[in-house]
Amino acid sequence: MMRCALVKKIAPYILFLTAVYTSQSLASNRYYADNTLEPTHGFAWDWSVGASYYVEDTYLIGMSSYDDGVELDLNLAVSYNKFYLDIDHHQLSGGLIIGYSLIDKYDWGLDILATNVQAGLDEKGLKRYNGNKIEALVNIQPRNYDFDAGLRLSRRFDNSQISFEYLYDISGSHNGWVFNSFVSQIIPWRNWELRTGIGISAYSEKFTNYYFGINAQEATLKRAEYSTDTSSSVKFEIHGEYPLNRNWVFLTGWLSTWFSKEIENSPIIKQGYQHKVKVGVRYVF
Repeated sequence: MMRCALVKKIAPYILFLTAVYTSQSLASNRYYADNTLEPTHGFAWDWSVGASYYVEDTYLIGMSSYDDGVELDLNLAVSYNKFYLDIDHHQLSGGLIIGYSLIDKYDWGLDILATNVQAGLDEKGLKRYNGNKIEALVNIQPRNYDFDAGLRLSRRFDNSQISFEYLYDISGSHNGWVFNSFVSQIIPWRNWELRTGIGISAYSEKFTNYYFGINAQEATLKRAEYSTDTSSSVKFEIHGEYPLNRNWVFLTGWLSTWFSKEIENSPIIKQGYQHKVKVGVRYVF
């Protein structure tokens, strides 16, 4: 109980960092073969700054199908021997990662990993947005961000990687598990570096019902009770970078996610997919 309470106290600060520091200077996304989340000798750190314009639709009922804006991005990567911290939204599939490398040998890696999987939501919609209450979500009980920890097994090749993750919620939000698998490839083309990847995720019954289920207290005449089983999603990402000069890099990316019927059929879900595209620049120190 004390551990759960401590995690709940720490998690908001970790998630705040996730929202503030959102880019990267080196390729540190754990899904790709040239990620920097590997053991170092002693202390090492790196950071970069950038900005991007994004357009995004959302799967949540009552929210606009078209949302755009400017994201001011910072990235921070810190490592000490086998420990590492990375805050990375340089690529759309990036995020907060805390880890410890158990094995890094013969292009195989086994890590203990902690990261955020799902954004929270309430009567105003997804918690990363600011706004007024949404009529279609009135009387919805708040769902908190989760924070998940577990094991990650990866195999790197020359320009590609395959990885598998099993994570369990340690924040006490849903107390369920998440399984992620991802196959990615890096493709050099002229002065461009293109990255493509496809992933499949599975979510436990507790995860699915916590975020997308409707209990008796939330049910209305227009919103029926809803309970379901385990769910899944498929994501596809393409990301490109082009060096403008020694320090400035142009970047663009597209991320699409499709949800299984267990999520799509929820009364608070309006569509079974979500897309996000961004263009921007970053400064490499």
